[in-house]
Amino acid sequence: MGTDTGKTEVSTASISSALVLRKLENAILSGYFKPRERLIERDLLAHFDVSRTIIREVLKMLEGKGLVRITLYRGAIVVDLSAEEVEEIFFLRQKLEAIAARLVVENITRIEIQRLKKLSKELENHLSKKTDQMIEKDNEFHRVLFQTSGNSHLNQMIDHLGAKVHMVRFNAWSLPNRIEHSISEHRAMIAALERRDAGAFEKLVIDHRFFPRTATWLN
Repeated sequence: MGTDTGKTEVSTASISSALVLRKLENAILSGYFKPRERLIERDLLAHFDVSRTIIREVLKMLEGKGLVRITLYRGAIVVDLSAEEVEEIFFLRQKLEAIAARLVVENITRIEIQRLKKLSKELENHLSKKTDQMIEKDNEFHRVLFQTSGNSHLNQMIDHLGAKVHMVRFNAWSLPNRIEHSISEHRAMIAALERRDAGAFEKLVIDHRFFPRTATWLN
């Protein structure tokens, strides 16, 4: 009896941590929490109604993802990057995604392409309606896409670099016709995969990434 109760408590805590992590991560990625903004522990405790241990565990995980920086006395602060840092990250990510693109074309299966088609339609619905979940769904589409490369370490590096430049991606959605272009590009990627056209797919993946060199909002 005692052992079962302990397992239930551990399981509940694990679920709570995962839920809080997902919600806080999405809040940062969507721009709800801005760069340099403090994540005040007592506010998070009141909002999520979980233990202080869980909040601190989640903040540590967000720090590991490169989304927050935890400092003495000030606590957790949403990470801000200079334009130079963003450019360096985009350069690395572009190179890694080019490698991943080739592996995706080599390894993706028909079943995985069908799954991407389903995710693409779900994403188009969220993008066209500009729902709160559109960034989360866009992340899911690209995560599933690169998972088909079969190289988990490569995928982890791409995910990590993508999270670090979250505000660039968030601001890109406000550009004229960006949503329409994104939908069109996703469809073209899937079509290239169905043709097994490695050159076209790699170019689409690289061109899909946006980096505004005159991004003055970063200053």
